[in-house]
Amino acid sequence: MSWDLNPPKADVPFIHCDVSSETRIAEAYAETVKAHGVPTILVNNCGIQYIAPVDEFPLEKWNQLISVLLTGTFLCSKAVIPGLKKQGWGRIINVSSIHGKVASPYKSAYVAAKHGVLGLSKVMALELAEHGVTVNSICPGFVDTQLMRQQITKQAELNHMNEDQVISEIMLKPACVKKFTTPEQVADMVAYFASDAASTITGEAFSMSGGWGMGQ
Repeated sequence: MSWDLNPPKADVPFIHCDVSSETRIAEAYAETVKAHGVPTILVNNCGIQYIAPVDEFPLEKWNQLISVLLTGTFLCSKAVIPGLKKQGWGRIINVSSIHGKVASPYKSAYVAAKHGVLGLSKVMALELAEHGVTVNSICPGFVDTQLMRQQITKQAELNHMNEDQVISEIMLKPACVKKFTTPEQVADMVAYFASDAASTITGEAFSMSGGWGMGQ
């Protein structure tokens, strides 16, 4: 099985930012406002992964995943909320994971962080509804990205399988639809939640997992 590890890059503005740093987020937000005005839509979509059994999971990796995936979502949201409230309209869309609802072995920090994102999203949905701001989460299964591809090798090592076995017996086995979700499909769902068509949807966690677990 072959993978394109150098997909084409979109021609969009980019600001380098450590989302675990409140100071750096504030600086990036100020740069954004200066260049484009006050944003009305925030998509929290950071990806990072480390796989190991709980008793072998390094504390520094645990802290890193929680800082990026959960604290980063909190800090980015905290930065934009005052502007959203002032404008009386906005969208916060958090890309969680099907692992925000279920668990898999060797992913303790990731699963914990993604469960936390769903809880945080519900709190923000309650707090921001009166200000015209909706907050929703998307919970994809395995999305065909470079980050996901890197997991295949590690899962093969941990489970003593070849890579094709990992894909069929671990990654796609819990799903009814036996194929990966594409980044474009996730982007389409983000666009829907950002639209007026979703104006009465808030606090929800929408699964895009190929029916993960329904056939088990």
